[in-house]
Amino acid sequence: YQPVAADDYAHWAPAEGEPGTTELMAWYAQAQVGDSTFAV
Repeated sequence: YQPVAADDYAHWAPAEGEPGTTELMAWYAQAQVGDSTFAV
């Protein structure tokens, strides 16, 4: 196991527990190919 370096995370994604995380995970669960990107 090698932890992910901070600069390897998506800069646009909220960190775990930050506002918008729940909404992003819900979008991931239902997103389809061709859907527009998620906006926090």
